[in-house]
Amino acid sequence: MGAATTNVDTGLTCTVLGSADAFCSGGHPHAAYLLETGGSTVMVDCGPTVLLSLKQRRFDTARLDAVIVSHFHGDHFGGLPFLLLEYMWERVRDRPFVIAGPLGIEQRVWTLFRALYPDVMPEHLPFELEFRELQPEESTTIAGFDVLPVRVPHQADDVALALRVTVGGKRLFYSGDTPWCDRFLELADGVDLFLCECTGYDDPHGKHIDWRTLERFVPQLSCRRLVLVHLGREMRERCGALGVECATEGMRIEL
Repeated sequence: MGAATTNVDTGLTCTVLGSADAFCSGGHPHAAYLLETGGSTVMVDCGPTVLLSLKQRRFDTARLDAVIVSHFHGDHFGGLPFLLLEYMWERVRDRPFVIAGPLGIEQRVWTLFRALYPDVMPEHLPFELEFRELQPEESTTIAGFDVLPVRVPHQADDVALALRVTVGGKRLFYSGDTPWCDRFLELADGVDLFLCECTGYDDPHGKHIDWRTLERFVPQLSCRRLVLVHLGREMRERCGALGVECATEGMRIEL
């Protein structure tokens, strides 16, 4: 864990496990994105439907090296207690695991775990669990993936993050949940994949990006591939008419 990346182009695969908003709009699972190289596997965000999504893909949960959480809304980190239960009982883990996220990640995860399963809190886990706090604008390495966290204005009190991920010469930028930020033009410049949230069509639904705002900036984006994620009901209904790629579960993107 944490080994430095090399300049060798090893390739990167991104699999969409969940592409919906908090309401599972259109019957789609919550946010979760699987990043795989030849040597390691990291999941970005971990909604409550994550085990269903992984097992529908016949993915061996033991292969995960780490989870990176963008922010503390339930549809983005609420699946972590279920994943930990999986490693305690169903697919007993015997190697280290990393959970990374904003300031307070360890306390938030265990508070949620206690709320859901107070009678099965472990005294000792059968594996080493490391929590890593991500500091905005400070690059770090997680399971061989170089990660730059960038704070976005999705929440007022808690820290919400966008993430730029680099591995083996490939680059991915994930907006997390947020209103549009002009800095995204810079952060997405030249990346192989930009996973951009677009919850609403013409209504930002709180602090989110809506399509009517985003479409003005699409011509200015210089990423190699743009895929819209975190799609709400109105967006899902219009996906076929937008002229921009929209995520759906099982989508595998080879970079």
